Amino acid sequence: MAKITLAPPAHRSAVPACPGRRRGAHSRRAILIALTGLLALTAGGCGQLFAWAFAERHPKEKVKAEYPLEADRLVIVTYAGTEVLFSDPTAPLVVSRDLVNEILKNIRPQIKTIVHPVEVVRWQESNIEWPNMTLPDIAKTFQADTLLYIELEQYTTIEERSANLFRGRIRAHVQVVKAKAERNPVYETNIETTFPEDRPVGVLETSEQTIRTGVGLMFAREVIRKFYEHEVEVKGGRS
Repeated sequence: MAKITLAPPAHRSAVPACPGRRRGAHSRRAILIALTGLLALTAGGCGQLFAWAFAERHPKEKVKAEYPLEADRLVIVTYAGTEVLFSDPTAPLVVSRDLVNEILKNIRPQIKTIVHPVEVVRWQESNIEWPNMTLPDIAKTFQADTLLYIELEQYTTIEERSANLFRGRIRAHVQVVKAKAERNPVYETNIETTFPEDRPVGVLETSEQTIRTGVGLMFAREVIRKFYEHEVEVKGGRS
């Protein structure tokens, strides 16, 4: 199996905040929390919710990869607008981290090195005009030959038109960009995930963090599945 390297973030004593952006001391503390424990699942009802969401319930069929993602050095950049960042200032970091984990699990031989998500977030916070850059130039900034660019359009945990029901939703435009390609993006798609898929759950049944973690994991899985052959459930019958 090919070895994959997660490039460590460059050392800095502090993460600079952006003028006019939503990040301050509170958001930096939130980022540290996201790095140290967001994947911990609670016991009881929350654990059962995850078990149900990821359980196999239908016959399977194989689906081919839509694009053969390969990279010597991959950078994942997640863009979130003001509304998303107001809801969760850690969203870009958490989404990128979940994508890295899915890559490590499923397409490890195809990627040699990944720029550390913390390094990307530090760069975003230090360069407030970065959204005006072209995507190939963003890739070149990190000496990356390939950029996986995630533009978050929705990132919510509360059911629409409800104040006491949880249901996570992530909707995003996904692009793959090659730094030296004549035409970019070389691949693009839209991804939308919901957790739980079948119904919202009451605020007394689970926690917002469980919903946020669940929808994030499902989103990352759906994105990276575009890059390798996998199996999906065939709805309408039970195995």
